[in-house]
Amino acid sequence: MNISALPAQFSPSVSYRLVVPRAATAPKIVRDLVAVLVAAFGHEDIVEHLKICVSEVVTNAYQHTRTAQITVDVSLGSDNVTVWVNDGRPGWLPRVPSSAPPWHNESGRGLYLVSRFADRLGVGANDDGVPRLGFSIGYEGAA
Repeated sequence: MNISALPAQFSPSVSYRLVVPRAATAPKIVRDLVAVLVAAFGHEDIVEHLKICVSEVVTNAYQHTRTAQITVDVSLGSDNVTVWVNDGRPGWLPRVPSSAPPWHNESGRGLYLVSRFADRLGVGANDDGVPRLGFSIGYEGAA
């Protein structure tokens, strides 16, 4: 697991941008759309882990921001899929836990799960200075 800043671009083969209202339904809608997208490109092997990661990062944006819209960038590269969730909360970056939170904590598990399922995880700001959280999952069998 590499917890570091992800490159801004991964030389994607194809990229998509999803913009959804900041609503309780956003995590499910984005999760399902990204899963269909990745499966359509023949990468069913990573869909289950991808769905967990997408749900968690979009939930994080929903719970911890007041932005009207959540923007999700999905890049399907030759050997991985990269997802960035643009946060919209100025001056705040999520912290990735280095270990599992205590079982009795009511929060903090989401990004820990992402750190376990994703090959790479990063936080930073996009070109406009908007905070964002991103992860990559490699396709099984990719070189």
